[in-house]
This record gives sequence, C-alpha cells and structure tokens, in this order.
Amino acid sequence: MKTRNIVIICLLLVGVISFGILHGIVMPQLAENEKEYSEDQQDPITHDVTSVLKYSNKYMGNSSNIANLVGSLPLGNIDKSFQLFPDVFTLEINFKEDISNMNKKHLETSLIYNATAAFSLIDNLEAIHFIFDEASYKVTRSAVAQWYAVDDLSFLTDKTTWRELVQSKLTNDHYVSDCMNTIFLKE
Repeated sequence: MKTRNIVIICLLLVGVISFGILHGIVMPQLAENEKEYSEDQQDPITHDVTSVLKYSNKYMGNSSNIANLVGSLPLGNIDKSFQLFPDVFTLEINFKEDISNMNKKHLETSLIYNATAAFSLIDNLEAIHFIFDEASYKVTRSAVAQWYAVDDLSFLTDKTTWRELVQSKLTNDHYVSDCMNTIFLKE
C-alpha cells in the first residue's frame, strides 16, 4: 500500500509538472510563433508563397477560392470586398482603408506581389483592379507577363523561382518604382 501511494504521488507530480510546462512554456511559444508567422504573411518580402499554392485554379469564377487567395496574400488583413467580372475576366478588390494610412513601399510591394501571385495561380484571370478610397490601381496579366518577360506566369509557382524572380527583387526600391510605373495604371 505504501509503494502504491508513492507511485500515485509521483505520477501526480509528473502530471502537474507536465501540465505546467505545456501551459506555461510550450503553448505560449506556439502562440508567439503563430503570431510571428501571421505577421510575416502580411509582408511580401517574407510571405510564404507555398501557403497560397492550394488556391491555384484554371478559372477565376470560383469566388470562394478567390476570396481565400486574396485573404491569404499581403494586405489580406485589411477589410475589403471583391467583385468578379467573368465576362472580361477581371477581379475588383475594394479596400476599406485609406492608403494614406499605409506605408507607400509596403503598399507598392504588396500590389506587385499580389498581382503576380493572382495571375500565376488563376489561369484565366486577365485583369485586377485594386481600389482604395483615394486611388485605384489597374493591372493586366499581359503587363505582368511582359514585365517578367514570359508568356506563361504559371512557372512562378515554384518556391525557388518565386523567391528569385519575385520576392528578392521587391527589396530594391528602384525595381519597385519601375514596376509600379510600368505595369500599373493609377487612377
């Protein structure tokens, strides 16, 4: 009986210590890692493109797929609505935030990143119209393809190619400025 009580007390102590470690150390660390990952997903330089590859689709008409894609890209944390124009294969994204509240470089790199990702993943998407209160930006598949000097943007869905041809270049202010002036029509 005495040995049995000692074993029970030891098991109880192991359980209490394990519970304390799990809730005091492991779970807060996991929550911190998840928060860090979510923040990284809002920055085009650190965004993990593999997280959006599951939204690859031949057709832009799948509105839930488009909504999930747009929500998973940088600027995805901003309140927005979107509308599809299937007759002209156009996606319109209406952001409910003033661009004056945003960092210009973050906005521009996000627009380039998001347009490139959308055209790479949605085969028949031909144009995107990003609308903010003070300004709007239009971009076409052909302008993005011409910028990257390719006919087919689907090759960009490879993680290594994506980092090399898209993400790494977004750190260069001159590249971002040239890209914005070349492929986007600001209204």
